[in-house]
Amino acid sequence: MRFGSMARFGAVGLMWGISYFWIKIVFQGLNSAQFSFFRILVGAVAMLGVLLLSGTRLPRRPALWGRLVLIAFLANALPVLLVELVDDALGADAGMVSVFNASVPLCVVVLHLARRRTGRVPAALVAGLLVGFAGVLVLYAPWNAGAQWFSAAAAVNAVAALAYGWSMLLMEKLMKPAAEDGQDMHPLVLATSQAVIGVGWAAVNLPNGGFDRAPQFSAAVIGALLVLGVLNTGLVYMCFAWLIRDEGAVKASSVLYVVPVVLTLGMVVLENHRLTGREALGMAIILAGVVLARIPQRTAGPAAGGRPARPVAEPTTAAR
Repeated sequence: MRFGSMARFGAVGLMWGISYFWIKIVFQGLNSAQFSFFRILVGAVAMLGVLLLSGTRLPRRPALWGRLVLIAFLANALPVLLVELVDDALGADAGMVSVFNASVPLCVVVLHLARRRTGRVPAALVAGLLVGFAGVLVLYAPWNAGAQWFSAAAAVNAVAALAYGWSMLLMEKLMKPAAEDGQDMHPLVLATSQAVIGVGWAAVNLPNGGFDRAPQFSAAVIGALLVLGVLNTGLVYMCFAWLIRDEGAVKASSVLYVVPVVLTLGMVVLENHRLTGREALGMAIILAGVVLARIPQRTAGPAAGGRPARPVAEPTTAAR
């Protein structure tokens, strides 16, 4: 595994895992609708600045923007819309929600195989994802949710997991080498485009509670908002897109299993959470699954969910 991929994998898992603690600070001054809007706005401004400094530009073809809007809808707008339609979605059991979040890599595998009949996912990768998912089950003990597994909230979370998995496959397709289908979108361009589109989605949702009270911008709230906007929404999302480009959506999705491990350890360090034996066992199983999923394969290529090697130098015009 190359150092760059390892660094990006670690950055994504770490920053997404600790985002919960930054969000708690932001909610001291903003409600959910305000937070969604300002977070994505900060991320879009930051990424546009990076794009400008890099000498790169946003796509110009309407067809590409259509695909980018679809990705943003699946990954961001659709889950929010479903939550608004189902009253008890936000009140769903936390363990059940965590399991659905952890099912995203498995959704990516299923959708990958359904989309590419001749595609092949390495057995070790699938085994690693299954082991990681089993570790999440042990960590969160979702069987305590009982009848909620058959509720509308469960259906909402299942659809959201499928939608997010589909968005990852669409991201992979957009960043294919130009030799394959005439496109070559750089992760920086993809991340910036998603942030710009996200501002529009968040603005549409802002009237749904965003004007209920005036936001309170303390130094702590502003600092947490900058971390979540610039890093999590912008640069770390770019690292995630980079993982998808270099490794394929299936393998890159394994980073989602690192998130609950980081979150749990963060609760131990920052909130004096007492780690149980079951939680420790669950995290150990998750990490074993991640290691298994990321074992380098002897043959790499599109069939294995990766991409062909590319020159070290990146084009200055990443999308056309």
